[in-house]
Amino acid sequence: MATYTDLCTKTTLTGGDIGIVFGVIHNGVSVTGTPDGELTSFVIDPDTYGPFYPRETYPKTFTAGTGDITVYDDGVEATVSIFTPSTGTAVLSSAPALSSVMTADVVEQRELYIAQNVTLNTDQDENELYQLRNHVKRKTYGSMKFNLKADFKIADLETLKLIFEESTTAGIYDFPLEPPTIYCAILIEKDEAITGIIYCEDVKADFGDIINATAGSDEVENGFELTFGTAPILVDVAGSA
Repeated sequence: MATYTDLCTKTTLTGGDIGIVFGVIHNGVSVTGTPDGELTSFVIDPDTYGPFYPRETYPKTFTAGTGDITVYDDGVEATVSIFTPSTGTAVLSSAPALSSVMTADVVEQRELYIAQNVTLNTDQDENELYQLRNHVKRKTYGSMKFNLKADFKIADLETLKLIFEESTTAGIYDFPLEPPTIYCAILIEKDEAITGIIYCEDVKADFGDIINATAGSDEVENGFELTFGTAPILVDVAGSA
């Protein structure tokens, strides 16, 4: 049985302790470094694609590692031995051949402002099961759907650019024919230190309202509704290695 010595004194979490970070997928980006048969270090521009989102490793530090980026040597996945997210430097286990074409797949963190609320819930299929010679019915459970809703005050175009897709013309963005796939994570903090992270992947992002504005001094708003292809993962920072 769990016991709580601070049962009456423990403080509750508030909206100031919760954050939401999105992960935008970038595939086939160019890397810096000229393959010469000896060079093993290549740089993914951290100013353009950083901070890098930990897409697969679920670290308690929320810092991307070697498993969270993919580097390709002429279209073939290379082995990344070391990745330094602050500089975007990926060190490969072997040097690509002279004149190899090097690209990378990464996920970029975006913490949008000004977030007003976030709700994560689940919806599971239920059926009532009846049984002969038994007056008690019971429930059976089926597939689950996870939903996340978030509303924002618009301070610039970043929330819009999360959904609109870049076109071949610089500065022009197209509205997608179907919701794009992104990542997102909910950060849970206590005294400004991360205590838990809910990692969400294979997320389909769709606007609730692209723009919601009224005359006068009221802030312009928009909102997202996200649906998940896989179940979220909770990381307990204190309990994880």
